[in-house]
Amino acid sequence: AVAVASELPASGPGSVTFRIKGQPELPADLRLSALDAVVSPDYFQAASIPLLRGRTFTETDDATAPRVVVVNQEFVDRHLKDQEALGKQIRLDVNGATPEWSEIVGVVANVKTYSEETRDDPEVYEPFLQRPLSSFSLMIRATSDPSSLASALRGAVAQVDSELPLAGVMSMPALIERQKGGDPFFVRVLGSFALLALILAAIGIYGLIAYSVGQRTHEIGIRMAMGARHPDVLRMLVWEGMKMTAVGAAVGLALALPLPKLFDALFYGLHLREPWLYLLMPMAIMVVAMLATYIPARRATRIDPTVALHQQ
Repeated sequence: AVAVASELPASGPGSVTFRIKGQPELPADLRLSALDAVVSPDYFQAASIPLLRGRTFTETDDATAPRVVVVNQEFVDRHLKDQEALGKQIRLDVNGATPEWSEIVGVVANVKTYSEETRDDPEVYEPFLQRPLSSFSLMIRATSDPSSLASALRGAVAQVDSELPLAGVMSMPALIERQKGGDPFFVRVLGSFALLALILAAIGIYGLIAYSVGQRTHEIGIRMAMGARHPDVLRMLVWEGMKMTAVGAAVGLALALPLPKLFDALFYGLHLREPWLYLLMPMAIMVVAMLATYIPARRATRIDPTVALHQQ
């Protein structure tokens, strides 16, 4: 099966506001909304989306025919409750188009839009022949290896129009994996900020310990003059620095525990509840803190006790 769609399921369709006929008109900022996809008649077969009741689109659903839409089960459950969906009319607020009433002719199963972890969202499908697009995605359901079709697909597109741009050819599993991994540029930016935060934490710890050691130079000199061994003094200073870091890490961990609930409401499928995250980050901070503490502490133990005793 070959189908055309404004967006593929894994890439996430856009959204549209709408009104259901018979319900009161709402202000623009309070209108109902749903995901919106423009698809060709064979889309549901190509995407293996089951039809629950009614029908999908046909070649007769063109610009001359009455406007129709297909909705998913979540749309029915959330916006129509116990009402019969088939035959209901909705009006989509599409940019650049005159609002027209469209009849719901079919209900299909829900599809995970971004990943398996995302919640189901209401979705409206419009027929491609009633709303042509200047750019779209082509979906091909094949029994052979999808990668083997890439060159044949490029050749077929070139035969139709040699100047027609083809952004890329990708299998659905590869597209899903890319969505799970996120935008590489966005991931690199976040990684850079995380690294910068770690460096700033190390600088802060180093500065704090260096200042603390500087204030205790006289005390260190007395300890060493009275026979304290260098390793013992070094261990004492490092331990005190690590205790301060441990307290800070514990406070930071406590503040981070409520964050997953906040981000779950903002970003679907974001894995912030992984236990290893809550182990890795404090461990990374402790390792950095140990290095940042060791350097000024080691420098302090190398001070001549006579010189240290004369420093106030």
